[in-house]
Amino acid sequence: MLAFWPDVLEPILSALHPTSLVEIGSEAGKTTRLLLNWAKDNDARLIAIDPAPAFDIEAVQRTYEGIFQCFRLPSLVALSSVERFDVVLIDGDHNWYTVFHELQLIQTLCQQSGQPFPLVFMHDVAWPYGRRDLYYAPSTIPEPYRHPYARQGISPTCSRLLPQGGFNARMYNALEEGGPRNGVLTAVEDFLAQSEASFEWVVIPAVFGLGILLPSWLAQANPLVAQQIRVWATPEVQRFIQRLEMARIAMLTGVSA
Repeated sequence: MLAFWPDVLEPILSALHPTSLVEIGSEAGKTTRLLLNWAKDNDARLIAIDPAPAFDIEAVQRTYEGIFQCFRLPSLVALSSVERFDVVLIDGDHNWYTVFHELQLIQTLCQQSGQPFPLVFMHDVAWPYGRRDLYYAPSTIPEPYRHPYARQGISPTCSRLLPQGGFNARMYNALEEGGPRNGVLTAVEDFLAQSEASFEWVVIPAVFGLGILLPSWLAQANPLVAQQIRVWATPEVQRFIQRLEMARIAMLTGVSA
């Protein structure tokens, strides 16, 4: 989510003034540090969830003592230990099973504690993992929810994996793109279809896609936050960003979509 910080994430956080941030998927900690600096300046706390973070957690905890907590556990295990959700940033395991159940669990935990559903940012809702599962650890996904997969690459012009080359060829990718229960965007859509709550769903189709799940209660309570999110949904902005993203993917893969 690093690319979205200056123009999307930081302005929205500053308009919302959350006190509890939850980051699912920290990886090298680049976005984590931006969130921590913001939290330090705005009297907030950050909870990071990542089973295998690629940075020195203890050093970061010393630097940001009292405002940083990290659960080195899978999200579906760790989320139950979170007491408050104001904003959740999801950039962890990019598959239907994990994302759908993350959203369901957040909804359940909020209902049990009497909290409203939080503002949620979700990465990878566009190509390549919007409609295709990625498994960092395939054995952790229950078999009924796990698509056939292989360590083969992806192309924007082919729904099947490539026999050689392609994007993310060393990752465990679902063999086929599309279909039921496949991909991050599909998980969000399925969650929205079964949730009794009301939301606005905005996708910024850049850098593999950032989705913003805006609860209707929050849009009514904080019109400035709603305005800062809705500006990205205007047709002119969407078309322009989509063209830029298609050109970026073509350069990245060597294939025009």
